[in-house]
Amino acid sequence: MKRLILPLLMVLAVLALLGCSNSEFPVDGEFTAYALSDSGSKPQVTTVTVTIDKGKISKYYIDVRQGFRTATVDDQETPDTTDDVTTYSFGWNAQTKRELGYEYKMHYSLYANSLDVHESATLEGYITWLDASEKHEWFEQAVLLEDFWLAHGVELTEIDDQGEILNVAGVTISNSNYVELALEAIELAKQGKFQAIVCTGTDLYSASMIISSKGEISDLILDVMQANKSTTEGTFTWKEQTKQELGYNYRMLYNSYLATLDNPETATQEGYLAWLSETNHLEWFEQAKVITDYVIQHGWTGDLQPVDGEGMSLDGVTIIDGTSGVTISTSTYFLVLSHLFGSVDEDELD
Repeated sequence: MKRLILPLLMVLAVLALLGCSNSEFPVDGEFTAYALSDSGSKPQVTTVTVTIDKGKISKYYIDVRQGFRTATVDDQETPDTTDDVTTYSFGWNAQTKRELGYEYKMHYSLYANSLDVHESATLEGYITWLDASEKHEWFEQAVLLEDFWLAHGVELTEIDDQGEILNVAGVTISNSNYVELALEAIELAKQGKFQAIVCTGTDLYSASMIISSKGEISDLILDVMQANKSTTEGTFTWKEQTKQELGYNYRMLYNSYLATLDNPETATQEGYLAWLSETNHLEWFEQAKVITDYVIQHGWTGDLQPVDGEGMSLDGVTIIDGTSGVTISTSTYFLVLSHLFGSVDEDELD
């Protein structure tokens, strides 16, 4: 009888492992990994989203939002190549590569150059040319890569030293972090960590949270990444730290503190912190925490909104008790939260 104990324990262990594999992803929903870059002194963010349905990966979704850099000479917009540029402006494109579809025109110059009359090029002609040439637009290649991942697994993507994808038929786009972000999205799904972003101005707003298998929310965080940009030199790079990472060094109200001093040169970080405490003002990260603490305690509702820099409200008029210290007035924080909670399967929230 004793000889049966060890084999039985081994069987139970195997069954336990099989059970764990079925619960690799604790919650269902859409998990997004993203990476910021500055392409040609323009903002850019690449995203890969993995959808978990009933504990299994059911979909991948690749996208890229690019930005623009506009050069101006004598108040007239001109190409970036102009030598006499006086100012530059930057911003995000209204549509992502995926949203642009055929309008992204990845191969359009090749198509136009194939015509006897370059000016006769049309979008309809471009689409016909793509089919005849057996070429794929960017979004079509993204779909081919996503389908490969779903069928074979992200880790089986072969990439050479130049970043070219070797083993997915029809895909000529370079890797551009797609594989790395897909693997990161899978890891986020294993953690139950949701992320959402909103691009506005030249900033990237983000929100993240962890949801347990019991539907409990934790680590809800709002953040913003800003840029270093020169309107005279046309340079654009992302800052090294987000507003959250800067903490008190973000100095949201530092100028208000300086205005209270007889001699601004006597200002110190310690003095700033003391002034914040004495005047009951909150630094940016503290104000963001007031918002996220409320959501964790009361749950998310799309009715949340700022009230003229005096707090937040559910009806646009009445300030919610305990939130008067929230002077950040943009509604983008609530927009990114709506995207965040929109990525969660409704059945997963407690």
